[in-house]
Amino acid sequence: MTDPSPDTVTATEAEAPHDTRNTARNDERSRRRAMTIRAVIYIAATHLWAGFMILVFTLGKR
Repeated sequence: MTDPSPDTVTATEAEAPHDTRNTARNDERSRRRAMTIRAVIYIAATHLWAGFMILVFTLGKR
């Protein structure tokens, strides 16, 4: 019924893999976010290019 001494290591402090799991999870989230941003940029650029090509062909018909 005594408090553990401050010199003892608790179970949560001894879990080094826990930190690596959080780091890996954050890396995965940042990679997904970067991939999503890149996909949005590529989709927008493709639509702009397609719109320009439609404009070129439409004006070329005249």
